[in-house]
Amino acid sequence: MIIWFGMGCLLAPGPLRAADHAPIVLDIPVLVAGYGSVFFEETAREFEALRPGVKVHLRGNPRINDQVRIRVMAGDYPDATDAVLLYPNLINAGRILDLVPYLDGPNWEGDARWRDTFLPGVLDRWCATPGENKTKGGIYGLPFAHAVWTIFYDKKRFRENGWEVPRTWDEFFALCDCIEAKGVAPVALPGVVMRYGDAFLRAAHYNLVGTDGYRAYNELAPGTRTDPRFIRAAEVTQRLTTRYLIKGWEGMTHTAAQLAFINGQAAMTVSASWFVNEMRGKLPAGFELGAMNFPVFPDGIADPATLQTQSAYYFLFATGDPARERAAVDFFRYLTSRTSARRFARTVDSPVALRAVVPADYSAAMRDTAELLSRSPGSFDAAPPASAAQLALINQAMTDARYRLMTGRITPQEFGQKLEAAAAAERARRADPDRVENNHGFATAGLLLALAGLAGWLGWSWTRMRGERSATPAPEHLGRLRGGFAAGFVGPALALFSALVILPGIVSFAWAFTRWDGLGAQTWAGLFNFKWLLLESDVFWFALKNNLYLMLVPALVVVPAALFFATLIHRGVWGAGVFRVVFLFPNMLGGIAATLLWMSAYAPHGGLVNTALAKLGLTGFDGFAWLSQGHLYGALIPIYLWMACGFNLVLYLAAMEGIPADFYEAAELEGASKARQFFTITLPLIREVLVISAVFLVIGGLNAFEMVWLLTSQDPASGSHTLSTLMVSTMFQEFQIGRATAIAVVMFVLVLTGSAAVMRALKREAVEM
Repeated sequence: MIIWFGMGCLLAPGPLRAADHAPIVLDIPVLVAGYGSVFFEETAREFEALRPGVKVHLRGNPRINDQVRIRVMAGDYPDATDAVLLYPNLINAGRILDLVPYLDGPNWEGDARWRDTFLPGVLDRWCATPGENKTKGGIYGLPFAHAVWTIFYDKKRFRENGWEVPRTWDEFFALCDCIEAKGVAPVALPGVVMRYGDAFLRAAHYNLVGTDGYRAYNELAPGTRTDPRFIRAAEVTQRLTTRYLIKGWEGMTHTAAQLAFINGQAAMTVSASWFVNEMRGKLPAGFELGAMNFPVFPDGIADPATLQTQSAYYFLFATGDPARERAAVDFFRYLTSRTSARRFARTVDSPVALRAVVPADYSAAMRDTAELLSRSPGSFDAAPPASAAQLALINQAMTDARYRLMTGRITPQEFGQKLEAAAAAERARRADPDRVENNHGFATAGLLLALAGLAGWLGWSWTRMRGERSATPAPEHLGRLRGGFAAGFVGPALALFSALVILPGIVSFAWAFTRWDGLGAQTWAGLFNFKWLLLESDVFWFALKNNLYLMLVPALVVVPAALFFATLIHRGVWGAGVFRVVFLFPNMLGGIAATLLWMSAYAPHGGLVNTALAKLGLTGFDGFAWLSQGHLYGALIPIYLWMACGFNLVLYLAAMEGIPADFYEAAELEGASKARQFFTITLPLIREVLVISAVFLVIGGLNAFEMVWLLTSQDPASGSHTLSTLMVSTMFQEFQIGRATAIAVVMFVLVLTGSAAVMRALKREAVEM
């Protein structure tokens, strides 16, 4: 093994700590997505055998992004990760290791420079030139898995129908017309993950503007989104999505869209090369999977063979421990070795960003993609690096405009104008961070007046009740509890609650008055975050409206339904014992499991809901997209009813069983009907339980998160957000910690005020009765 000394000294076999020979433990969390984690875990074990002085704690998790973000915000950095973080800020802060000295050293085999083993251009994505990112220049991201975005098609079906792979967009749409004439949907696209459609927009746009124009677009250069070439790309995208997609596509998950293609319901689908690994075992025998590059314009300036790629980049953290950093680099040298790269291609059946892999290393299903890679002169990135300012535009404005474009609600010109306006707003905010536009002054005034009115009423009610208590002598048998004695009972629990809840809450409350991305220094912002939310943000008011919907509508449905079934069981309907278990069962699943179950039930094709409705003769629901953004909140009501009915039923039933039977017997002797007994005996005596359960539903509606988050594939449009999903998106996708905690403070005030008002009203009514 060759040992390189100097600035980029790499590792030789053997112990890495010559002084104490203490083992080095590397912490490497990786994202489990289309590739799984088995290959990486096996590679870690192989490396440990080659380097006895190193232990690699490599773990995969689908939720690794959120977990690593929280760690990084707390200053607990791993040795390396591929989690999505705010890497430009981390690079500026000197937290990410510059790989140039190591890349100029040898590869694992020692027969070439390490940088020369990668495909052309893949190291450029996270390459900072002098003056950029406030660094001295360097390479900070190390690519491995190299996904290629293509259009997948069934070769056998194409051959049998005489269809040719199109080269231009005109040929592509002509092909779609031919496919449609055969009674088949041309393309399956997942509407729940609508950003898959961006692949068409990116491909068409890059072909027209080339490398420089695409870079300017991603840097938010003025005019790039109203450029006629961008509008042409948007026209292509809208023409496809409004005319040639499978029925119900808006409610399809990416798996459902892929299965619709495999099952023959659609002739093509769009995905990255992880599609093959995800569908392993699902492709029917004899299915000939083909992959074509995206069509081009006759007047396009980019090479037609250029591919749209999305590499998985790993970032190595500067830990301050040279031996540990060298060990991490050495592990990734082994991961990118010829043996490991070719084994990844063979076992995972997915491209890698390394020259060592050849088309023969892939299965037949990946051969077309491999051939495209071998003929490609280069690639452009499907997900280029984004600064903190860009993230707000990319994560929200694009989500909203994309939905409207792809569903035909706006024209391509309006699409470009909306994105250009959002980009201009970001540039203006960058120049004047304290700038706030007054878009919702009247709504803000109304909300503040309502909260002030409730607070005033609570204060008056509390003062009045305190006066009534002071006028009423306390019972003689109750003495005053001494302070020391009371502290012995309450003190330990209060101290624990204060340490774990109250003090962190106070700290978080203080964050709401700062600007902070979770990585750099906090700066004082005063009331800016609250003013921006209340006065400027459209998304905040959409979210608040959706929360109001979930606070009221589910309660109006769940409470009567649970009351009805509780009454039947209380009256001894046949099978009452079984019904108790059946109605309570959904509560045993948990919110996430239940939501995923309903996501499957709401599938447009083959889903339980649409299949059942079609069997009942309601043909209009064939392919109905329940999970589309326009139908999402209506689809939540059956889920709420299914999940909340059982718990509330048990509450009501317990209250009913506490009513003395003598009341009903006396009513029967007086000739009262069952209905009259319900309204004059049952309902008044369980009123407090009914109202308390309604309060729980209202508070649950204000805190609604997991259902909306999962059903929108963690990417809600503005009109689909709740306050909770907006808070999580703001914190973990836009990295606006101060603004996210301001949303949390608003939620706290709304819950506290609403709950206090309801409980005070209930207490007052109870006293009067």
